Amino acid sequence: MSQSKPVDTGDEFARLLVKNDRALFRYILTFVSRHGDAEEILQRVATVLWRKFPEYDSTREFLPWAFRIAYFEILKFRTEASRNRLIFSEDVMEALAETREAESAVLEAQEQALHECLGKLSADSALLLRRRYCDSETVAVLASEQGTTTKALYRRLDRLRDLVADCIERRVNAAGASAAS
Repeated sequence: MSQSKPVDTGDEFARLLVKNDRALFRYILTFVSRHGDAEEILQRVATVLWRKFPEYDSTREFLPWAFRIAYFEILKFRTEASRNRLIFSEDVMEALAETREAESAVLEAQEQALHECLGKLSADSALLLRRRYCDSETVAVLASEQGTTTKALYRRLDRLRDLVADCIERRVNAAGASAAS
């Protein structure tokens, strides 16, 4: 008579979560539009699933159980978020998703052009734009570091934005013209 080895609940939980995390993420994205919000909710769901895993009935499917917990975490998140910022109605969310889908080719072309145009800038200019708009560094801090006034730095940022915008427009228009021929 062979004895079966007891299953480590931590290992079993990890296996089930890894197997189903993308399905859970897609489920969450059905209810929230922002990728970052969905990631945050997924983390919350994983925490609750771990805490409640001893209650999980292993004779049943994991995913429906996880979806139910995710649903309640989504509701909790939306309630918290509604206190802090604007939450769009389902109709608005659907319209945004349709518009995003319809504009995806243009947005991809603009993003590719942006990367190419930023690559043409001097290292100083690219770093300045990255620190200001990606790292959200204040103009006052950047001006101080560069030994200039905030007004002068604002003018430089305006010129750089105009330069990049013109470059993007030229590249997208050129790509559109070559795609049409």
